[in-house]
Amino acid sequence: MTSRGVVRSWDVGGMQGVIDSADTPGGSWISWTSVVVHGFPGLVEGQEVEFEWNQLDEAADGYDFHTVQAWPVGEDHTPPGPPGFRAWDIDPDGTVHEVTDLDITDLDDTIAPPIGTPAIGVVTTWNGEEGWGVIDSADTPGGCWTFYSALHPDEVINARPGDSFSIGGGISALVVGEQVDFEWEPVVDQDGYKFRAIKVRPRRDIPPWRVERIGRWLDIDGTSTTTCPASNAAKRSPTAASSTLASKSHLTGSTSTDRSCSR
Repeated sequence: MTSRGVVRSWDVGGMQGVIDSADTPGGSWISWTSVVVHGFPGLVEGQEVEFEWNQLDEAADGYDFHTVQAWPVGEDHTPPGPPGFRAWDIDPDGTVHEVTDLDITDLDDTIAPPIGTPAIGVVTTWNGEEGWGVIDSADTPGGCWTFYSALHPDEVINARPGDSFSIGGGISALVVGEQVDFEWEPVVDQDGYKFRAIKVRPRRDIPPWRVERIGRWLDIDGTSTTTCPASNAAKRSPTAASSTLASKSHLTGSTSTDRSCSR
């Protein structure tokens, strides 16, 4: 059902709010993914909007109504076009800045490749179905957790945030009992371990890697991207004092090689 209402509240930090109308007593909850505008997907307290809503069988977060989509009164609410990518910085004071290609380039220049502490160890555990294992060494008492992505070539492990690759050849598993050179970093807890491998290099001969760079996009909260779980995985944002929001459309693609990974 479509109604006209007024934005009661909008939390720019949480990117959610409430719309009041005579048809939705108590208010209709809305998130940024339901805001249909050509630009930053947010609303303003007191703003008049038209919106489509559903009544819930059970109240959620204290509201009986959920907004399917909303748009400012009198504005075009046609979806903004084919899938693409846009992102914004949200400062602590609520100021919004769109992230541009130049911002992303500047960000890349400030992020150094992950560097761990080098060590030599022996693989004591490998879970082939889940792609993780444990390496024992004198430098990592109790064991060092590792993931198959730590086997990837330097070009992939040292890639900038947002780089995406299609990867073939090489190896995706370790062998229990084999000796490896690896780089590790301390962690608070990684599945019960205090150490995590950033890079692992078996001493046996391995097939050559085939690496193709296939694109770039940011790994940002709010998107629905396919990522490759890396041993040094972390959410990245342009500044520690701000959060970053991506639009609801996202980059997709397909490859003909063995597997793909985004950093």
